[in-house]
Amino acid sequence: MARTATRLLAFYMVFQADFGQEPDYALAIEEFPRPVNEDFLRQLVDGVLSHGLYLDEVISQYSRGWSVERMPKVDRAILRLATWELLGTDIPLAAAINEAVKLAKDFGGAESPAFVNGVLDSIKEHREDLLPGLEKT
Repeated sequence: MARTATRLLAFYMVFQADFGQEPDYALAIEEFPRPVNEDFLRQLVDGVLSHGLYLDEVISQYSRGWSVERMPKVDRAILRLATWELLGTDIPLAAAINEAVKLAKDFGGAESPAFVNGVLDSIKEHREDLLPGLEKT
């Protein structure tokens, strides 16, 4: 449960970063109404922000004609977070995808869950080929 809450707060922070807001971990944790794992939060948000260009490149490659810039900001934040989880963490792949689809259902548009699931499934299938690129960023 703490991981789900932490992932939700990470999503908020990644979404806010898209508007130029720097992460303030202490304030975010203080204002968030549920307990979170600060180390996990930092791993997620710092990972997305430090590898953002590569994550966007991967997302664009597997989003079937959608550039990251054209995506709704909510979908973009969810995909960045989940792509980092798939490539940069030891989180079980199915859990990362399921949590991303849940975020898309809760915060995205009507087509967001299917879109997010399709992109992440494609990334998961090519994960081994994508890992060396992550290490270069």
